[in-house]
Amino acid sequence: MKWWRNIKDIVLSFYYPSGQFFLVSFPNSGRTWLMYMLKSILKEAGKENLYIEDTHDCSEIIIENGTRQDPHLIFNFTNRFRYLRSRVIFLARDPRDIITSNFHQVTNRSKNPFKFNSKSEFVNHDVYGFKRVIHFFNMWYNNKRIPQDFLLIKYENLLENTVDLKKVIHFLNVDISDESIERIYQESTAHKMREKEKKNQLEGFSDFGKETNKLKVRKARKGSYLTELTFEDIKFCNKEMEKLNPYFGYKI
Repeated sequence: MKWWRNIKDIVLSFYYPSGQFFLVSFPNSGRTWLMYMLKSILKEAGKENLYIEDTHDCSEIIIENGTRQDPHLIFNFTNRFRYLRSRVIFLARDPRDIITSNFHQVTNRSKNPFKFNSKSEFVNHDVYGFKRVIHFFNMWYNNKRIPQDFLLIKYENLLENTVDLKKVIHFLNVDISDESIERIYQESTAHKMREKEKKNQLEGFSDFGKETNKLKVRKARKGSYLTELTFEDIKFCNKEMEKLNPYFGYKI
């Protein structure tokens, strides 16, 4: 029945106006941080009415209210025709860092958290684990010509400077000074956001505790998998990374 799903997605594409912006990412890729900055930028630029639909596009297995999603959706429905009339910003992050952070998300930040015997069990799981991240990336590579426009942004680049952030702003056709962008960027560092989260000063953030691994803004750095995953887990991930399309630029 995949053909029916494809037709349904094409019809759904007309639910949104032509040129609708989407921010798409796998969970724990930095989407919350990027949206936090964009909201401040749009407000300062007088573009608060510009709507950006941010979505995990069937890759999220559990949400904070405890609802669990069908984990097979991402594997069963591989065409993205619902984005046919849209403009997509795809936010990528090193899949090994994603799966490391995602483990803490699904086991700590939900009213009905998953329970795994170990982080290794989660990473190696055929449906919930690392293979899921690789599939999501490759699926979007295969579908990146479906939207009207497609922009790849990397979390690691956002951590370094405002270059990729400016690419997003240009993609959104927003006019704002470089000075304002830099100020908002500096006001939105992981440290500052983490401190605000601990004080419950971030709108829309659920409170599951103040321990680092229970925060939405956790470590927010690149390469954390090197110290959090076992040697065997890293070896497994690196083997799966061989299947990742080189378009994303992540090396083993």
